[in-house]
Amino acid sequence: MADGKDPAADEPLYEPIGAGKIQDDDEIYAGDATSPGGVQVRLLVISALATALLTVRSGRFWWESAAILGLCWGAGTLLVIAVVAGGDLPPESHAWVYVLTAAMLVLVSCVLAVRWGAVRPGAAPDPADAGVAGPLLGWVRCGAKGLIFASVAVVFLLLLSFWSESSPAVAGVSFALMILEVMVFGGIGAGAARWFEGQGGTVLAWSVAALLLVGNVVAVIALLPSVRAYEPVVVAINIQRDEFGRVISYRCSPEFRGIAEVYHTERIFWMATSNPMVILALIAGEAEPKENALDWLPGELQNAAEGTQVPCVEGQEREKTGAEMPPALIGIGTQSGAAGILLAGGHRAARRRLNPAA
Repeated sequence: MADGKDPAADEPLYEPIGAGKIQDDDEIYAGDATSPGGVQVRLLVISALATALLTVRSGRFWWESAAILGLCWGAGTLLVIAVVAGGDLPPESHAWVYVLTAAMLVLVSCVLAVRWGAVRPGAAPDPADAGVAGPLLGWVRCGAKGLIFASVAVVFLLLLSFWSESSPAVAGVSFALMILEVMVFGGIGAGAARWFEGQGGTVLAWSVAALLLVGNVVAVIALLPSVRAYEPVVVAINIQRDEFGRVISYRCSPEFRGIAEVYHTERIFWMATSNPMVILALIAGEAEPKENALDWLPGELQNAAEGTQVPCVEGQEREKTGAEMPPALIGIGTQSGAAGILLAGGHRAARRRLNPAA
């Protein structure tokens, strides 16, 4: 044409829609692409299963587990013998061995979890090392090992419960608590190892673990003199007990009883609730309160948490409303908070190393 204009340029353009639309290759595969989060979850699951399989097939794991079970049982037996030294063993001595063995296995699982969680990336060949950054990989691997160890331990505890003619409820509670503590202390180890490289992460992990395993109880004992006082006490009346014999409420009469030494443990006991042994005593006692080896522990620990060892101090009455926070829940929350802080810190530190500009 003279003006050089293409007639097709004036024709209207139509956008194909509906079933007849032909999509580009990029559009076709965009919807099928797996999100980065989904890839990481798949890698974590695969790594956990691989770790569990390697653990079960490891002869060293079985030898170490057998040694730990034997040592815990032996230590529990020696403790009971030492307590009753010079006298005959009471009928419930076997039950005490059973309970002490369960407590020691919970303690050992915490220590093992810190060691398992603090393993550096690349310490064992795993394709997930390159696909998952941060402490989650070490945390998941630790959880897999802990599940296997807790399963072996609970079988041993069930055998002890049958041997001692005790309730298997303590074994069940110990199994659940071992898994919980493995996840908590494994998170502490994994988070600290990724937060600070080298020995700094190791020192942080074991310091936090020592604080939760020993430091909290030592702190409560050291602070006891600071909460001691001498206060007037009146006579308690209308004492009500629950079905397990524990005091749940009482009234105070005007009759003066005298001046008594009072420890206001309600001010400091919250620190001890994060100790795994205290949590086990509280939960196991509630699960099987008629177990002779544990029947007195939950009530005494609850009294320490509420500061009601001496009733009617300055005429203060007690009435259980049901709104009180269980001490075991406070302890679990404290542990979980510590593990969460270290996991979050380890995750952020790992991201900064991968992308310093972020």
